[in-house]
Amino acid sequence: MGASLNVLIVEDNPNDLELILRALRRGGYDPNYRCVDDAEALESALQAQPWEVILCDYALPRFSGLEALRTIREIHRLDVPFMFISGAIGEEAAVALMRAGAQDFVRKDNFSRVAAAIERELSAVETRRKNRQMDEELEFERQLLRQLMAGIPDAIYFKDLQHRYIHLNDAQRLLLNVTSAEEVLGKTADVFVSPERARMQWEEEEKLFATGEPSIDRIEKDVQADGTVRWISTTKAPIRDHRGEIIGLVGITRDITERKRHEQMKDEFVATVSHELRTPLASIAGALGLLVGGAAGQVPEPAKRLLTIAYTNSQRLVRLINDILDIEKLEAGKVEFNLRLVDVKPLVEQVIEVNAVFTDSFNVRVRLDVGAGETAVRADADRLTQVVVNLLSNAVKFSPPDQEVVVAIEQRDDCLRIAVRDHGPGIPDDFKARIFEKFAQVDATDARRRGGSGLGLSIAKQIVTRLGGDIGYETELGGGASFHVDLPRWDETTMADPRQDHRPVHAA
Repeated sequence: MGASLNVLIVEDNPNDLELILRALRRGGYDPNYRCVDDAEALESALQAQPWEVILCDYALPRFSGLEALRTIREIHRLDVPFMFISGAIGEEAAVALMRAGAQDFVRKDNFSRVAAAIERELSAVETRRKNRQMDEELEFERQLLRQLMAGIPDAIYFKDLQHRYIHLNDAQRLLLNVTSAEEVLGKTADVFVSPERARMQWEEEEKLFATGEPSIDRIEKDVQADGTVRWISTTKAPIRDHRGEIIGLVGITRDITERKRHEQMKDEFVATVSHELRTPLASIAGALGLLVGGAAGQVPEPAKRLLTIAYTNSQRLVRLINDILDIEKLEAGKVEFNLRLVDVKPLVEQVIEVNAVFTDSFNVRVRLDVGAGETAVRADADRLTQVVVNLLSNAVKFSPPDQEVVVAIEQRDDCLRIAVRDHGPGIPDDFKARIFEKFAQVDATDARRRGGSGLGLSIAKQIVTRLGGDIGYETELGGGASFHVDLPRWDETTMADPRQDHRPVHAA
């Protein structure tokens, strides 16, 4: 049995119909056919089912092949192979019919061509169908892109490897302060922005082209010609061709001036409230401490327990407010750093000693492991102490009872590393990206039990960055965590200050 073929035959001669069917079967087809010989029957057949091919005689008593062709092409607009089979048509008429939309012409004395012609035209129909589908999908994607570019308030643009704009939306045009996109296309950013911003963008984009890594949410301060300040967030990602080669980039820029203003208002509010609370809370904590210590005479044991609870909680509030004020000052650049020679070993020893009571309250041991060689760095002793205290208190709070926290000091090629290792639960994967963010807590319920503001690591990162160092961590879930700080080693050729005293603070 041959390949199934739905074929509509427009023919009035039964003998010719049989010859056509025989030619189809010999050509490998099993025709499912319907034969019509007038306009009404043709219309009925077209309504009945779809047809894969139409074979039509040129001249019929009550109908003509040209009328049938026009019905198919102009009325029903069907893309079905339409072939004439006739013995009474000349070459000139055949050309006219082909121009009118017929695919082929076969003479009745050459039926052997029918099957091959059908196979060719069916293949052409499939090719046209696939091309139409691809065109429709491409047009749909273009419409989506046009709607995205026109409707989204963010500025969107595309650049080639020479940093030239190749496409942009109206939001980006307004951001560049030009009246039409044509003024921008084919040009680089240095035509529209300050030399400094143009240089920064060029370097950022060159890095993106070299590494293939996107630049995400890069915050920039943009000062307008009239002095107006705007804050913008920009994300850039590479564009690749079908071979995976980078051929350009797409950038999305968002004006976050209003968001920055709200953040500033929030920070100012928090700082104001913290400042207003700091003095009375310190007085309350001091008074409670005196009462607990017996400065006002002995108090009954039940009252002393209540006073102790109140004193402990007031201290926690004072530490929280101090952390909030510290992070606010660090982010605003209001903290002065006195960079001098600091010997890390005695500094860490004092931190461990001063915080021994805090450590004992968690039933955790602390061991100091110091490698060979000098342990001097260029730092601010008070701020470095704050970093070590925060790392140590975190390690102690998350260590199981009767476990050991190890503080290690070791020389590296171009830095000195301070590492604090615990044997707690480790850091969950879904928390790693936020670990140095403000108020970040692994688990809110657990955080309340252990205490802390969620600002310690954020403060430590801010301080270490200002000291010209790096902070990081290694962890395995269930196997504890090790936080480390890498600081520039002492360079006697550039630093000549004497060693300074260290004033450790208590754990928060």
